[in-house]
Amino acid sequence: MTNTYKIPKRFYDDHVECCDLPAPAIIRETKSHYFIDAAETDDMAELRSNATFYADGLVDEPHLVKAAKALLNIIGEDTAQSKEAEATFIKYHA
Repeated sequence: MTNTYKIPKRFYDDHVECCDLPAPAIIRETKSHYFIDAAETDDMAELRSNATFYADGLVDEPHLVKAAKALLNIIGEDTAQSKEAEATFIKYHA
C-alpha cells in the first residue's frame, strides 16, 4: 500500500491551478481534503518549497499563508520529517 498524506485542498489547489506548478498525484479526495502520494519526489519537493515560501509570510494572502502552514505540519518542513524518512528510520531501528 502506498503511503499517503491527507492534506487540505486550499493550498494544493492554489499551487496547481494558480501557480501552474507540479504536485504529487491525488490518490483520492473528500469534500475538503486530498490524499496525495507521500513519496519524496521532485513534485513533493516543489510543493514543499512553495508552501515554505508562503508560510514564511512572503505573500500578502493570509488564508494561503495559513493553508501553507497547515500543509507543512502534515508533510513536514523538509524530507527528514516526511513519512518516507520515518518509515526508513523505523525499518532500520526496529
